[in-house]
Amino acid sequence: MAALLLWTAACPVTGLAQQSRAGGYARAPVTHKEVAAAAAFAIKAQQNAMQDKKDMEPPKLELALILQAEQQVVAGMNYRLKLKVKLNGKEQTAEAIVWWQAWRKPEPYQLTSWTWK
Repeated sequence: MAALLLWTAACPVTGLAQQSRAGGYARAPVTHKEVAAAAAFAIKAQQNAMQDKKDMEPPKLELALILQAEQQVVAGMNYRLKLKVKLNGKEQTAEAIVWWQAWRKPEPYQLTSWTWK
């Protein structure tokens, strides 16, 4: 009986451990308009960064699918996105982190990280 009570008491603690930690990333629905806007900005910013390299032919980068999204409250919001993209027609996977601050005008978004997977 004591073991059952101890196990029952520990279950809520275990459930809390599986939730996101304060200050950490939490899952966000890939269908939210804010996530979609962050993903669209990431594609545009990465394509512009790739075009800046003069030795490359201008790439064609397109968003195919948002695979996963997470958000983190900071001075604004960080969006960590796993994206399926098409680079010159070939599908690839990338992870992007986009920082959003509503008060930053005229562009509230900033691409802080892009990693090909």
